Amino acid sequence: KLDRTRRRSAQQHPLGRLPRPSRALTLSPTDRSNMTAGSPSTSGGGRADHSHVNPMDQYIQILFPPAGSSSAPPNPASVRAVLHQSLANPRVYAGFAELRSLPAVEALDRTGDGDAALRTLELFANGTYSDYASAKAGTYLSLTDGQEHKLRQLTVVSLAQRTAADAAASDVSKKKKGRKKGPRGKKVGGGKAPYSGAAVAYSSLRAELGLAPDSPVRELEDLLISCLYAGLVVGRLDQRTMSLLVGSSGGGAHTSAHQPPCVARDVCLDDVPRMIAALEAFRTRGEEAARSLSDAARAAAEGRGEDAARWMAAEGRIAEIRTKAKERG
Repeated sequence: KLDRTRRRSAQQHPLGRLPRPSRALTLSPTDRSNMTAGSPSTSGGGRADHSHVNPMDQYIQILFPPAGSSSAPPNPASVRAVLHQSLANPRVYAGFAELRSLPAVEALDRTGDGDAALRTLELFANGTYSDYASAKAGTYLSLTDGQEHKLRQLTVVSLAQRTAADAAASDVSKKKKGRKKGPRGKKVGGGKAPYSGAAVAYSSLRAELGLAPDSPVRELEDLLISCLYAGLVVGRLDQRTMSLLVGSSGGGAHTSAHQPPCVARDVCLDDVPRMIAALEAFRTRGEEAARSLSDAARAAAEGRGEDAARWMAAEGRIAEIRTKAKERG
């Protein structure tokens, strides 16, 4: 009976067969962030799938209704409720700085624990767990277990960002020394690709995450595994060196050695010099690549000219030999 039903369905289908299920995709952190922070994707039938809409956009619309909207301005209690939801939501890892800049949120500094709420948003925007653990009581809001776990995940992202950026910047100077000369005396190759691998020691992670030096390794690795599975960081755990290897050295069909190995956090003013240095390093790599391509094109043109001259000489020599052979014959 099941076979008959399948045959009837195949005959009714426009292509004469049942549609095959779509292929599963492996998403990089950039793909995941685009899906959760951008426009909704479309599924079969042209219908929009809103399951990947970033909740932060919804929070911002609640606290800052569009012009002409009939929604009343949110009261302080509603603002606090939205803030707590944004801090606890496991799908929201960025946008806290934008949320902090909304007028309804900034007005909280005139209320009881408003200052602590604003500082907590700044903490999740670009702070780390060590900032929260070392602060005096009342500096930040008291975090739940889920919020602390999320702050630790964001701390891992910050460490991965710094480690990958430092590795990419140092690779620029090593690349100049490591390039080898090609057969025509031109420098080629050299240096590994940026973001191809950088190590964050477990000891550094423990210090930033507020874990005791003698705490079980499994406790730290469970947190790191949650970051890997959530798509926050690309990398792998290395128990031999006791470190998190950040980057695409593990390899993946949808990862790139030129793609940052973690999602982006909100920008802090203190991070601007580091970002400028990273952009300058990127520009330097681009200029070096352009020079290498120009040198290769020039060497190829010179090689073609030399080959043409040799062929012309060879053809002249062949013609001369043929002429002498005819004269003798």
